Amino acid sequence: MPIVGASTKTVQDGLTRAQNELKGIAIGVVDGLDISNEIYQIVGTSSYYDWSEAAGTTFGTTKDVQDYANVPADFRRLKAAWRTDDSSTFTPMVPLAIREQLQRSNIRRPALAISQEYASFRLDAKSDQTRTGTGQWAIVFDYYKMPKRLGSLVDLFEFDDSKFEVYASGIVARAAEFIKDERAGQWGGRNNVGQFVGSGLWGKFAALLNNMVREDELASGVQVYAPLESLFM
Repeated sequence: MPIVGASTKTVQDGLTRAQNELKGIAIGVVDGLDISNEIYQIVGTSSYYDWSEAAGTTFGTTKDVQDYANVPADFRRLKAAWRTDDSSTFTPMVPLAIREQLQRSNIRRPALAISQEYASFRLDAKSDQTRTGTGQWAIVFDYYKMPKRLGSLVDLFEFDDSKFEVYASGIVARAAEFIKDERAGQWGGRNNVGQFVGSGLWGKFAALLNNMVREDELASGVQVYAPLESLFM
């Protein structure tokens, strides 16, 4: 899914922010990339963001086969999946239930559920059809991808610029820790209720990250009970 706002910030922008905040410290390219990747992974996996969504490559079923080695290299988690007969534009797409794990099966029928098992997708039953080009059955899926690996100081981020301040606060904290600045504090990761915690500069990063996660989870608005008909007759 395309990001909503512009994405113009680079890895160097994050390191420059740390150098300015910590009064002109010097960070080499290799160390800078290591620090940047560490924070980018924390930010990118803190929730299931719209900017980490991707459309998977549709694959076809094979009769009597349950497992399919079609998991993308950057796969993190399934978002949605469907089974369809794409030989016709008007054939309904049947949603597949997403399971954490599915058992091996000797049943042969159209799939009703899907899971990810290591490097393969597993359907809840062996397929009853072999798809040749088009037809029964095509498995269509969307997924959340892992954050990319930053390999250059000019690499752009996958999130839009509105998220940069959160990322930059993490870079400042990690750079302070790198140079053994006592203002860095301690990073505590996620606690037992799912909140990021830390002290010092790490605490500022944790607070901003928690707020970003909360805003993302509430992006669809507050759910309310709204009956179609009046409760009073």
